[in-house]
Amino acid sequence: MEGDRLYLLSGGRDRSDWVKNLIADPAVEVRVGEETFAATARVVEDSDEDALARRLLLEKYSPRNSGLSGWGKSSLPIALDLRRNG
Repeated sequence: MEGDRLYLLSGGRDRSDWVKNLIADPAVEVRVGEETFAATARVVEDSDEDALARRLLLEKYSPRNSGLSGWGKSSLPIALDLRRNG
């Protein structure tokens, strides 16, 4: 997460069913811990945001799995723009 944005990477890129579903209907709900958020999903197209998404995900998961560098470079970044209640 970065602010009110949650990043995901799709190893199957836009061939993944979950990515196809988000593109077809970007209004989603996501649960983070005990909290559920309404969100709008989108493919990340901005190069700076793309780099941020990859960096955040690799920093989170690489310490536990050193084989993720290829995945981090080739995956499709997806952003979920969260809408917080209140």
